[in-house]
Amino acid sequence: MGAPPPGLPARVVVVGAGTMGARIAACLARAGIAVCATARREETLRSAAAAIRAALAGPGADAGAAAGALPGAAAAAADRILLATDADAELAQADLVIETIREDHADKAAVLGHITARAGPDAIITTNTSSLDLAALAAAAREPGRFAGLHWFNPADLVSLVEVVPAPRTSAATIETLRGWMLGLGKTPVVLNAAVPGFVANRLQYALIREAYALVAAGVCTWADADLAVTGGLGPRWAAVGPFQSMDLAGLDVHLAVATALFPVLATDSEPPSLLADLVAAGRLGAKSGAGLLGDYPPQRREALAALRDSVLRSISGTITRKEASDGSA
Repeated sequence: MGAPPPGLPARVVVVGAGTMGARIAACLARAGIAVCATARREETLRSAAAAIRAALAGPGADAGAAAGALPGAAAAAADRILLATDADAELAQADLVIETIREDHADKAAVLGHITARAGPDAIITTNTSSLDLAALAAAAREPGRFAGLHWFNPADLVSLVEVVPAPRTSAATIETLRGWMLGLGKTPVVLNAAVPGFVANRLQYALIREAYALVAAGVCTWADADLAVTGGLGPRWAAVGPFQSMDLAGLDVHLAVATALFPVLATDSEPPSLLADLVAAGRLGAKSGAGLLGDYPPQRREALAALRDSVLRSISGTITRKEASDGSA
């Protein structure tokens, strides 16, 4: 398979080959890394194989990409990925392990215990959790200094952001190694000084979503209008400069005046909206179930929306430079 580019781990095991794990594997393999993606069920691995090949095939690929011939570079990347239900031998050789199973503490703790019992003493072990307590998960790690959160965003091969999150006993060397590896992958790592529930990106995202729910519930706008306010304004602007630099450009005197007027009247609900709970109880789980907040999602609409999302993300990742390179802080 050859050596990976300098500054990257040579071997990675991705534990959990669902939606996130498959596209993390594709991202790593495209960078020249030997990857083992593992899952308990053969059915999951078959789905992962199709998702990986479609991701490597690039724009316009569909389910047929899972069976057809890939172009040269994509074929070489696919050859670097081993799909297996038993990854113990690969764990023993891994430089990095990324656990990315479902968000259940007991399941993750059990899997992390299995990993740490079989990984080499120098391997860095990470969890892709976005909501669970890292301190509690670290208890399953044999060497907590080499354990950390490594939070990717879906689709993992296209979203630049990765959060690097220390547990209470994570070493500074582990965090710096993970940061360097993410930079080597072309990612934009945000390194937290300490773990908080939701980390950084999800806290920002859910603050906005809470306000959007409140506006719709008050009859101020529709679901579709709330989405348009983001895709037509906030999203593109923040993709270019971010919220704080946006305020610097607007003027902090203006920012202070608006914040003074709005902060007291923003939503402060401490519970999710009842409408959301009602939809979930009714089995309307969004695109994956065929119905959600914005109506029905037949397969064609679901596939078109995913393709649009991926196309926009490819465009952004190809044209927006890293913030540290553009604001002079590097």
